Amino acid sequence: MGQHPLHNLRRYNAGEIAQYYRYRPWKSFWRTFRIVLAFLSFFLGLKLDDWRNVEATTRLKRAEQLRETLTRLGPTFIKVGQALSTRPDLIRKDFLDELVKLQDQLPPFPTEAAFTIIETELERSVDEVFSQISPDPVAAASLGQVYQARLYSGEEVGC
Repeated sequence: MGQHPLHNLRRYNAGEIAQYYRYRPWKSFWRTFRIVLAFLSFFLGLKLDDWRNVEATTRLKRAEQLRETLTRLGPTFIKVGQALSTRPDLIRKDFLDELVKLQDQLPPFPTEAAFTIIETELERSVDEVFSQISPDPVAAASLGQVYQARLYSGEEVGC
């Protein structure tokens, strides 16, 4: 499978992004459908718990479901969850406790994708830049992850 055309953008360019999606409306519709379906499933689960009078016993399960849903939907939704995790005035405690996990307990994305991003940014292969690089990330966050690496000069770096 080829590299996504938008990965070649060196800077944010709203015009190029709009042009790409203008001829691919199904991508926007599909993404919207997935988002709506994810939240509809979550809210229906909450409502079913309420109707069956089991809300008290399923609170932790629903909080975990919300965190997993936000994680699955990607970085934008993770950021929203992180922001909500700092608002005890808006979010009930069981959800808050689960959303706090979005601050520092995120799963990494595939190393192959990360190396592709590194190579695109540096315009060189990973092997050309680093004499060593960890096969797995040493840290992961909503918008990136960190690998331990060594330059050919011997200097240790995080990338």
